[in-house]
Amino acid sequence: MKPKILCLLLTILLLFPHTSTIFAQPDNTSSISGTENISDTNDTEDTSKPSDTSDVADTSDNSDTSNTSDTLTLSCESAILMDATTGAILYEKDASTKQFPASITKLMTLLLAYENGSLDDTITFSHDAIFSIEFGSSHIAIQEGETLTLEQVLYGIMLQSANECSNGVAEYVDGDIETFAKHMTERAKELGCKNTNFVNANGLHDENHYTTAYDMALIAQTLLQIDAYREMMGNTYYEIPPTNKQTETRYLHGQHQMLNPNSLYYYETAEGGKTGYTSEALNTLVTYAKQGDTELIAVVLRCNGAQHYVDTKTLFDYGFSHYKTEKVLSAGDLAQTVSITETYKNKTEEKAQISAAIPKDIYVTLPIGANPADVTTQVTCEPTASVPIAAGDALGSVALSYQGETIDTVSLTAQDSVAVTTDEERAAQSAQKRNHILKIIGICIGVLLLCGLGVILFFRYRIYRKKELRRQRRKSARKLRLQQYEQQHLHHRK
Repeated sequence: MKPKILCLLLTILLLFPHTSTIFAQPDNTSSISGTENISDTNDTEDTSKPSDTSDVADTSDNSDTSNTSDTLTLSCESAILMDATTGAILYEKDASTKQFPASITKLMTLLLAYENGSLDDTITFSHDAIFSIEFGSSHIAIQEGETLTLEQVLYGIMLQSANECSNGVAEYVDGDIETFAKHMTERAKELGCKNTNFVNANGLHDENHYTTAYDMALIAQTLLQIDAYREMMGNTYYEIPPTNKQTETRYLHGQHQMLNPNSLYYYETAEGGKTGYTSEALNTLVTYAKQGDTELIAVVLRCNGAQHYVDTKTLFDYGFSHYKTEKVLSAGDLAQTVSITETYKNKTEEKAQISAAIPKDIYVTLPIGANPADVTTQVTCEPTASVPIAAGDALGSVALSYQGETIDTVSLTAQDSVAVTTDEERAAQSAQKRNHILKIIGICIGVLLLCGLGVILFFRYRIYRKKELRRQRRKSARKLRLQQYEQQHLHHRK
């Protein structure tokens, strides 16, 4: 009898997942105007266990249950698996189909907060930030006029999906929510998102608020480039101490069950991510996981029950069992010397020689078992280029191929800048050339004068030598005559 009762209790616990509380002694009722607990309605994922488990992988551990074929069994309507380092798409299912994102919208809110703010900055919440969210939607009971640091607000978004925190970030970055939503859409386009439009900062439902699995993967990939986000994303618990409006400590618990060691859906190598749910979007989920040097991003949209966790696990198991991320080139490799020329008045001259090289370490996604040494490179780089050249400009490219197929193309970038010669610089150069020419002329004149003087001295010396020789000959002749005379005179005496 006791075992049956125990099984019944466990079944009830699985069917009704635990919801974390914010304060030490919460009330069991939920209200947006209350200050003692958080409301999870409408924006909290539906994690009821799937009724049909015949096609669902066992998620109780991380054993290899990946589908070895190229077609995975996924219940979600849209999904994508991306290599976070290289951007390679390892698997997709209707990844370009527009879907409602729900609270994974907040990843873009986080991105703009990190890019435009400092974690130590403070945010004072306005009336609109607090009361413009839907009644019963996720919040952490922030009050009008309450002041929190940006770091505290971001944890409110990441762990509890607090909608008023998202609104606070919007006003902090751009002054109002509407302007911030436009900023979100513009930034998404800059990242390469083609089917995304945001109208709010929190993801609460709007027919004009949509994205795709592919676009969300791009946003998630960009977030990983921010060190502060990497440090915070894996935390599943955070405390906000009393504030100017709240006397109690807020206790924030993460909702992403793949990060929770006590959850049925725990995934050991999961690093972080964001959950989302509205009745229109159903469950949405973005998750990061890393094994060794391989880091993957999984996005699943429009899932029923807990299938978003099951599908995400299926994607990760497939990715990690079939692919790996390998470093194939280092920064500075394959450097090429490029002559930088400038044409002025139909005359082209070399202005400088600079190096074009790979600006950073290059990684590629390869099948498990592949040898990185089998990746071949083909360099394309013109020997000359014209000004202006800025450091970082692409001067060539390197095509990376594996088994005859191009898998990536990276740029060879200028390591130095070479600017166009300005009129002032050209005038200075002309003056320098004139001075140089005058200097050469002066040297030549000096040399000629010295040569002339040398010639004069030479001929004067020649004349002097001739005179001296004549004088010596005359002296010698006189001496000889004197000797002859003395000899003749001596002979006559005898």
